Amino acid sequence: MTIVSATLQAEDHADAWSRVHVAGADYLRHAVHTRWLREDDELILSLKESLHDARLGDTVAVSEKVVILLTGRVVDIGTVQPGRLALMLASHVRPRTDSCGLSVPEKMEYVIRSIGRTRAIAAALGCALTRPLGLRGTFYRLAGSIARDIDGGRPPYEKVLFPPLNTAVAQWICADLERALGIGVSIVDLNDYGGSIRATSPRSLPAATLAAVLGDNPMGQRLRSTPFVLVRPA
Repeated sequence: MTIVSATLQAEDHADAWSRVHVAGADYLRHAVHTRWLREDDELILSLKESLHDARLGDTVAVSEKVVILLTGRVVDIGTVQPGRLALMLASHVRPRTDSCGLSVPEKMEYVIRSIGRTRAIAAALGCALTRPLGLRGTFYRLAGSIARDIDGGRPPYEKVLFPPLNTAVAQWICADLERALGIGVSIVDLNDYGGSIRATSPRSLPAATLAAVLGDNPMGQRLRSTPFVLVRPA
């Protein structure tokens, strides 16, 4: 039985939903609170246990970090021993006040291994040249998505890293989840400064629409334990 067939008769909990207006249309959003998920949990089962209010036409936005965690794609931080270049570059990172970013040497080392030393050094030089001009984020633009999107290395996941999903893999996961759940699925990477829609399934709302609807990050940050958001045309 899919989630949709099990919950079509369920009443909506109005106080749990928020409304946003995007491009001439209204959408409802419900950030779904769950218990704290662990690596030994199953992604599909966790979704089925949590989406009691889902119905036909909905799209569930799933945190990319949770997808990576529950599909066994995290990297043990102990296997990423930072070298001298990573230690030096990490020491010059100035993250936002509520983020560690690439100031975690193991994360910087993972980026260097992924993009190569030459590109990492070029990105660092570009940053050094443009920072005095007031331009921020040059390193991340030159180093690419792996530098922008890698996560982990801080509580409660200080022992693992979360490399971003390949787009093709993310699309495959979305399609697989849609078949199991009966509603649209998207994988999203959101924070209070923006984010991206990693992939969507065929029944999902378009990525551009989801990006606007979820632009204020209803998932929240850190320890809220709201890894899923239901989105519904009002």
